[in-house]
Amino acid sequence: MTAPQTRRGIITGLAGTAVGLASRAQAAPADFYRGKTLNVIVGFAPGGGVDTAARVVARHLARFIPGAPRVIVQNMEGAAGIVASNYLYQRIAADGLTIGVPGRSWFVEGAIRVNGVRFDATRFSYIGSPGAVNSVVYVRSSTGVKTFQDLKAAKKTLTFGALGNLAPTAMVPFLLAAQGLPVKVVVGYVSSARIMLALEQGEVDGFFTVESVFGLRKELADKKIILPILQNKPVHPGVPLIGDVLPKSDQPVLTVVMALETFGLPVIGPPGIPADRLEILRNAFMTMCRDRDYQADAVKVDLPVGTPLPGSQLETMMKELVATATPAVIERYKRLGTPA
Repeated sequence: MTAPQTRRGIITGLAGTAVGLASRAQAAPADFYRGKTLNVIVGFAPGGGVDTAARVVARHLARFIPGAPRVIVQNMEGAAGIVASNYLYQRIAADGLTIGVPGRSWFVEGAIRVNGVRFDATRFSYIGSPGAVNSVVYVRSSTGVKTFQDLKAAKKTLTFGALGNLAPTAMVPFLLAAQGLPVKVVVGYVSSARIMLALEQGEVDGFFTVESVFGLRKELADKKIILPILQNKPVHPGVPLIGDVLPKSDQPVLTVVMALETFGLPVIGPPGIPADRLEILRNAFMTMCRDRDYQADAVKVDLPVGTPLPGSQLETMMKELVATATPAVIERYKRLGTPA
């Protein structure tokens, strides 16, 4: 016969049940990824700088996610990362099982709302970035242009390869051309890897991009096939800063353009990933960035190490970037990208 329960026994039993449920609820997030697959969407074709860097991140990130999920990398190239960004924003469930590395500049185009953008850059779930980088204007040494002064004095127009007419890779050359320098921009390349090949083969004369793009093609700089003639940060001795050779009126636009180096290579998720799962991904990312094996592989592909950006900081930075892109800045940006 079952003994009657006292009031105290019922309360104790309920308390014990509540504790048990709470314990299981607390354990659930940490165990969520066990036996599952983490999908990583990359916004560029296989073999390029973004793809190679993204695969390093994807491979090591899984080691630090509790439950050690399997990882599948899917390439979704198009519009310099905008296709992948739209897909993450519109089509992916916010369950924490799909994240993305769209590229190095999609958020700039997002901030200025170029045609084709279907996302609000401030609403993504930001996981982290390996860190900020430096942007450089490179030219082929065979052109005879070895310095910025040489470019100013050049009799022949130099062609610069770019991803799209409103991508940051085009904007600095457009800003230079607007100052009367002999620069012509050729847009439509599907990846930085294709522009590097065009640069190597003499199809184009110059390229503005972040240095880390050349992670797998360092010999181009080492053998002086290409030379830096302008830079955004004082990394290369004797090379002038982009901001110093452009008028003050262009500084607001330049600030938006240079977000591509300030953000580095962001790892993001769709909007609305549950807070506990997003925290798992963010913690795993920052732990990965301190790992020696990851750092050794990151250096090989020219990813920055030692100064990662946490997801919460990227989230704040993105809101600030969008606020910086005022209607006047956007109008000037788009006008530069659609020359007569």
